[in-house]
Amino acid sequence: MRKNSRNSTLWIITFFIGTIFQFWRGSQIDTLVFAVITSLLLVASQEILELPNLRATNLATSLGILFVCTLVFTFVGIHSVLSAIFYLALISVVLMNMWRSDSISEVESTPALRRSSMIWFTIGVVTCLAELGNYFAADATHNDKVYPTITVLIDPLVAHNGGKIIFVLLWAIIGVGLFRVSVKK
Repeated sequence: MRKNSRNSTLWIITFFIGTIFQFWRGSQIDTLVFAVITSLLLVASQEILELPNLRATNLATSLGILFVCTLVFTFVGIHSVLSAIFYLALISVVLMNMWRSDSISEVESTPALRRSSMIWFTIGVVTCLAELGNYFAADATHNDKVYPTITVLIDPLVAHNGGKIIFVLLWAIIGVGLFRVSVKK
């Protein structure tokens, strides 16, 4: 990661805000995960630690990681110490296998890439603001049925192992797919 790059600063700020929010809402495990990511990004941005360059993983490696994630997220309690250890290990695997030291601004910018980036940025910001608004509204009114967060909406799906497996598979496939398509082959 390049020192003082705009992208690294935005990621550090984003995860730092996430750390503060998770601390404020009293979720120790989520606070730990966000704090570790924030710290790693901060250290990498100061060139104290050189994170490996992004490289395409082969399909077998991606499927192996997907299988392990599915098992852990299906059978381990989501807010347990074991899940926190797994999250932190997964962060290490992702950073070592999929980190990209060159920023998107160094990739040849095309109108399609700029348009796609703006669409995903807008979707991300709107989703985060809606989620935050619903969280605060539900907290203030003590009614998460009127102001449901994404977690409240998906809880019925993930209440059973079959639903957890479907959710984890979709989540992981999307994540692995995003990493794989972002790699210059």
